[in-house]
Amino acid sequence: MAEITIKELIDDLKDDLRFEVIAGQKGLSRLITQADINRPGLALIKYFKHFGYQRIQVLGKGEISYLHDISKKEREGILKNIFQYEIPCFIVDWGQPVPDELIELSNSHNIPIISTPVPTGKLTTNLTLYLEEKFTESTHQYGTLVDIYGVGVLLTGKHSVGKSECALELIERGHRLIADDGVLIKRIGNTLIGEAPPKTANHIEIRGLGIINVQELFGFSAICEKKEIELILHLEIWDDKKEYDRVEPSEKPMKILDVSVPKMLIPVGPGRNMSVIAEIAALNHRLKKMGKKPLNNFIK
Repeated sequence: MAEITIKELIDDLKDDLRFEVIAGQKGLSRLITQADINRPGLALIKYFKHFGYQRIQVLGKGEISYLHDISKKEREGILKNIFQYEIPCFIVDWGQPVPDELIELSNSHNIPIISTPVPTGKLTTNLTLYLEEKFTESTHQYGTLVDIYGVGVLLTGKHSVGKSECALELIERGHRLIADDGVLIKRIGNTLIGEAPPKTANHIEIRGLGIINVQELFGFSAICEKKEIELILHLEIWDDKKEYDRVEPSEKPMKILDVSVPKMLIPVGPGRNMSVIAEIAALNHRLKKMGKKPLNNFIK
């Protein structure tokens, strides 16, 4: 089960949402285990059935205004009931003043209160997108991912077939590297997003040369942090005994995390410029997405 700490959440979003921990600092190691967020309005009127206490609790203007409007005794009673649950943290938006009772209970139970000056809409949108990405399905795929004319192309094949060499040629031709050797793939909706594992980002391995830092050699324009995977090119050594389709090679979809991606078999042999072939495959894929079918036009 995926999980992140409150500290990770704050570090990742502090620039966009200007997070500031105002209480419960000792609870920053608490775990967030759910991608959803919760507005505890019903809990404030003592209705705890279906209370999503495992989620981040967002306190907007309505919740904070209500707490300020009721008596001190009522406020203490309500908040003590809420703090009986193992809540990850509270986030207060619009930079609103937090009641003293909430601060005291937060410090005594080590449940962080995070303040942000941003409005509710921006907070919930950014927070939801961040949590969905963190908690989405993911897998590792052996291969090299490149951005060719805006198309995310995953190069697959056996060791030593030439995936990294093809990627290096593509980089020299002005295209961008996302990941070499191993690709971290996340499913967001029905879309597959590929990126490099943190330890191998910006690097490519070329047999005979070793590990190369693409960013240092070619500049920032030669790398891309993440990209949607739209096409898979499977490279294999040319086999003279095998019949390859010549007029229109078939695209057999490959499923990754239950999402189908078009896959083409590309034979590798002497005299075949794989980087140019990869470029044409990416451009041809774009034409097909636009509804154009080159073979049909040729036959007509």
